Amino acid sequence: MKFQSTIITLFFNLIILFSSTNCISQKADNQDTATRQTNRKKVEQDTLILESLSALQQSTQTYYANNIKAINLKNHIELLASESFEGRKVGERGQKMAGLYIQDFFIKNDLEPAVPTDLGKRYGQKFDVEKSKISMVTIKTEIKDKEITLKNKEDFLANPLTYLHNENELNVVLTGYSILPNEQMHGRGVALFLNTYDKEEIFYSNQDWNEKTEKQVLLAQKAGVKAVFYILTNSDNFKVNSKKLQKSEYLNEEIYTLKTEKSVGVYFLSMQTAAKLFDYSDSEWQTIEENFKENKIPSNLPYTTISIDVKKEKITDLDTENVIGFIEGTDLKEELIIISAHYDHLGKEKGHTNYFAGADDNASGVAALMELAKLFALAKKDGFSPRRSILFLTTTAEEVGMLGSSYYADIAPLFPISNVVANLNIDMIGREYTPKSKYPANDYVTIVGSDWLSPVLHQTHEQANTTFTKLNLDYTYNSKKHPEEFFYRSDQYSFAKYDIPVIFYTSPDHKDYHKTSDTAEKIDYQRVEKVTKLIFYTTWQLANQKQSPKKIEKNTFEGQN
Repeated sequence: MKFQSTIITLFFNLIILFSSTNCISQKADNQDTATRQTNRKKVEQDTLILESLSALQQSTQTYYANNIKAINLKNHIELLASESFEGRKVGERGQKMAGLYIQDFFIKNDLEPAVPTDLGKRYGQKFDVEKSKISMVTIKTEIKDKEITLKNKEDFLANPLTYLHNENELNVVLTGYSILPNEQMHGRGVALFLNTYDKEEIFYSNQDWNEKTEKQVLLAQKAGVKAVFYILTNSDNFKVNSKKLQKSEYLNEEIYTLKTEKSVGVYFLSMQTAAKLFDYSDSEWQTIEENFKENKIPSNLPYTTISIDVKKEKITDLDTENVIGFIEGTDLKEELIIISAHYDHLGKEKGHTNYFAGADDNASGVAALMELAKLFALAKKDGFSPRRSILFLTTTAEEVGMLGSSYYADIAPLFPISNVVANLNIDMIGREYTPKSKYPANDYVTIVGSDWLSPVLHQTHEQANTTFTKLNLDYTYNSKKHPEEFFYRSDQYSFAKYDIPVIFYTSPDHKDYHKTSDTAEKIDYQRVEKVTKLIFYTTWQLANQKQSPKKIEKNTFEGQN
């Protein structure tokens, strides 16, 4: 009743002001001598009208934001982090139970399903993950009636984090330094030159060229390419990475990869191996590379035919699902805001009955997303629909390589990826990070990426905080050069690589990160409430303001240095 009373009062004030303004305008026509005074009064009245409209908007936001309660967030977190959910390991029973809990909550609170099926729409976006250990990869080709066999870690490096699969008589075309947007690439392999520094690590870091190669692989994937072969122009770099791969944990542990028809295997070759594979001398190959660098592209692109044999151990196929709720907007409904949080975690400790509760990582983020979804759905029911559509995306398989968000963004977006104007990702908002922040423990949130791709997004979130929540915004980790590289370590990166503006809300590493001791009683629930309110206000502004937060600049990932 209090909220309704406030709305009624504001509407009456607006009616009075509009009526007064109209009267003043009529008098102005008949009393030329009072024009200046009348105009001044009209400006004052218009100002009051705008202020009343602003007050109405703020009052509406505040009403719904005040329904974000620590107790509700606590209930979600305690349940998701409980023993009955078994650590929410991807593909296992606990993760399935968590997904059903989120789905039931979406249904109860009138969020729309968005995943199309033959029988209508549903909330679960199913996909397959392969868990396996690579034991051997070989590439074979025939040159001048002689079979040549190349071995992984000796002649080339197979990226174990990509889906490696057998290929028989695959045509591989050399396209130089870029993927050709050409239908002729469908069903083929693509070879590309890649410049690297002597000691750059091609598997373990996110340097500038790594961002570029990922975009190239995405282009290849969309063109139906089967495999991408990067030719390292620096021979020393190939040797460095070969030694590192020999010692890598990736060769000794099971790896999770997306298993889809569109999945692309990625391989790295030395210049010498590439020359052998395409049947050129080293000097001829060097000339070809220089010509491509100078944009002297031959009319007949070099190509070769190869077969890839991948042997794997301990193959396990897992089915899993993102859980998604949707609120359709009004006049700007084609533009989409995605709120994301991963709900999977690490399961049980190997060889023990102990489980990884994952209270902060990331039951805290899921709880925030669920309460946000509930309140935006309630606001729509009350007649306050957002202008832009909002997708609430709870992802799985984040802990094993951000596979859920990659599947959504790369393989099966429910709406055109170009329609996404912002992604707000929530991952670990319930604890203070170590070493401690310079701000009070429950009065700050770490922000990463807000100014990297869109000044509008950054300004909107700063203004929402200044007007409403007044939290301390900690930008300590908001740097491309930060050694922890947090920008690349959660689901927002799956959208940022498409130049979609993002904000990553987090409180990074603490002493219980990825340990069984990340439990619900250690969560600061007042902190979670405050951060959730900030995200609510930011989302409300983004969903309703005239200006889109869509990226304006051309430079990717500028950020703070």
